Amino acid sequence: MTADCRSESFGPYAFTLTPAEAEAAAARAGLRLALRGGLLARHLAPLTAFVLIIVFASVLALTGLISRRAGEATLILAAAAFMIQRLANHWRVRRARLEGRAAIARLQSAGAVTATFENDALSLDVDGRMQRLCYTDCDEAEDAGGLIYVWLREGAPIVVPTRALADAEEAARLMSRLTGRIGAIPGADPGR
Repeated sequence: MTADCRSESFGPYAFTLTPAEAEAAAARAGLRLALRGGLLARHLAPLTAFVLIIVFASVLALTGLISRRAGEATLILAAAAFMIQRLANHWRVRRARLEGRAAIARLQSAGAVTATFENDALSLDVDGRMQRLCYTDCDEAEDAGGLIYVWLREGAPIVVPTRALADAEEAARLMSRLTGRIGAIPGADPGR
């Protein structure tokens, strides 16, 4: 009888993150957290509104439908509002980067971490505290820069360096399993 390869368990993988891996994971986690909610709504929509206000106020002032002074005031107010929005956005991105860095720092300072990827869940043992997460709690899995990220719907990602795995073939099989399991969840968006 042949064993089903889908029931195969991956791990346990014991590792500690190096400072370079932790920095890369923190940067990626911060960027992903900062961009949550959409690039268009938070970054491009205010720019589009600013450009439209400038064009509209300029056309009205040049055609004489509003006074030149009112047009200039509108331009100044639009520029001030745009700058305030950009500054608030900058602070939000910086805060997200710091949150990502803090989450990965907790994982790095934990010492030995053990990750096991089972058929329907993954287990993470951090300094003797066992955490078991179903794949329904996960949003996406990706392999980037020698690190395998399992992005959770809420909270910090699970990060496993590919050096903890036996070889590149095992990393590819693990990613295939994770992508298949997370992508098979109703409501999950594997192509994000």
